Amino acid sequence: MRTTCVLEAVSGARAGERFRLSAGRTVIGRHPSCGIILDAVAVSRQHAAVGVEGDDAWIEDLGSRNGTVIDGRRISGRRTLLDADEIVIGEERLRFRSDAPLTAERVAGSGELAVGGVDEGDGGPGSMIVSAVDLPPAAGGAGGDHETIFRASLGLDRVIGASVALDEVLPRTLEGLFEIFPQAERGFVLLVDPDSRRLVVRASRFAASARVGPVLFSRSVMDLVVRSRQAVLSEDVSADSRFDLGGSVVDCGIRSVMCVPFVRADGGVLGVLQIDRGVGGADFQQADLGLLAGVAGRIARAIEQAMVHEERLSREQLRRDLELAHRVQQGLLPARPPEIRGYETFDFYEPARQISGDFFSYVPLADQRTAVVLADVSGKGVSAALVMAALSADVRYCLASEPDAARAVSRINESLCRSGWEDRFATLVVAVLDPRVHRLTVVNAGHMPPLLRDARGGVVPLGAEEAGLPLGVDPDHAYNAAHVPLEAGSTLVLYTDGVSEALDHAQRTYGIPRLERVIEAGPGAAAELGRCILADVERHAAGQVRSDDICLVCVGRTAAESAQIAAPEPAAAGVHSAP
Repeated sequence: MRTTCVLEAVSGARAGERFRLSAGRTVIGRHPSCGIILDAVAVSRQHAAVGVEGDDAWIEDLGSRNGTVIDGRRISGRRTLLDADEIVIGEERLRFRSDAPLTAERVAGSGELAVGGVDEGDGGPGSMIVSAVDLPPAAGGAGGDHETIFRASLGLDRVIGASVALDEVLPRTLEGLFEIFPQAERGFVLLVDPDSRRLVVRASRFAASARVGPVLFSRSVMDLVVRSRQAVLSEDVSADSRFDLGGSVVDCGIRSVMCVPFVRADGGVLGVLQIDRGVGGADFQQADLGLLAGVAGRIARAIEQAMVHEERLSREQLRRDLELAHRVQQGLLPARPPEIRGYETFDFYEPARQISGDFFSYVPLADQRTAVVLADVSGKGVSAALVMAALSADVRYCLASEPDAARAVSRINESLCRSGWEDRFATLVVAVLDPRVHRLTVVNAGHMPPLLRDARGGVVPLGAEEAGLPLGVDPDHAYNAAHVPLEAGSTLVLYTDGVSEALDHAQRTYGIPRLERVIEAGPGAAAELGRCILADVERHAAGQVRSDDICLVCVGRTAAESAQIAAPEPAAAGVHSAP
């Protein structure tokens, strides 16, 4: 039966799409000629290639700027793909699906269960593996004498006790196994590292009689154990080709080895246990292997529970860290709008997650001027928030130290380009308000143009022709400014794409045309207009989970004959008017 290989898009603009891979080579990238097109800035024109040859599939990075990442690790060269591998290209996540059978060769090609510093023996005719035993089902009933297994399990429970931390469970497990198998001299627990997908030694135990020597494992034996889900016994490793390391076995004094996999309830492999002993004592027998296989399930459950405990602790620590980051980020935002004589200001900020890549600020300048700033860092999460924090400091410094707004934005761009955030860029718009002459100076770095509503209800975008590249793209880019008079009764609206790209239940975007219509038909006061916009966005979303941060700032020049008094400040918004 022919193997089916599919890439599923799990994030990005093409989330939910499935790309069936045919035999041969398929290029993934931003260029229209690619077999799989991912139209995102962080994706290179020809980013990576995937290929299918029989039952095997592979992926190769094509020298992309941001690299290709599989299960958290950046790859170099060609890498075998296994079912459920998660591939990150730029910020687009894809999941590989295949119904091909798992073989030792494919596992080795993927690097999924590699063990450092082991032999490359092929397990040929010289192998002395004399027995292999299936692991009993979760309910027990196979693998050895039931009463013996039951007593051994009780003994392990007694030794492990109430331990819940993995660093306690593993050593105590080995302690209990050394009681069950008194002839054991060395024991090792290797668990699959979630990042590297390698088997890593997490616990070891040595009897007083054990000879000092190198820590010895066999890749081919462990591959066999993982692939077959069986416990194996090697009676005499000195004659076993899988342990052929030119005398190190003799130096270590190892003779008899038992190896067993730890299998999760869903069939996945948690890791491997190896117990061995040296020359001069009683060898492990078939009954010992059956007993070890019989208690392996109990040990696997204890390890799973410890891992769940560690994951729970990690999640709790992450939650506390995110809460702290949220408080720190909120501290970077204005506590309240500024007081500008003859003007009313309104702002609203709501991150889609605890931390955000959106940023806004009011920067007081010389000659009673105020710079209103909005920025949107590409991406989401912690990395976007870190760029936002660095950007906010640059914005304040450059605008305060450089009188010319266009040159200030150029300096901000140079700083971001030099910062090393190669996979990040940001859009930014600066509107400098001079209340003495009622004039706006607008500098736009790749952001949506601000919308200006005049006293008669007309709406026009500002500075579209003068707009430049996003920050972080070209360090030598020079930005230009647009100068616009601000008449009485007019209102300036600045927003991020969380407003214009809000989705409804049918995945339709809110859109700039609808935003312009709402502004045109809305009230004249800045605070009332801001609330009207937010209410309409909520009506469009109709309870859908917000996928992007929302930031909205409205600045209105009050009518000369009726200065407004500040309305009560809403929960997540700021509003202020000054006569």
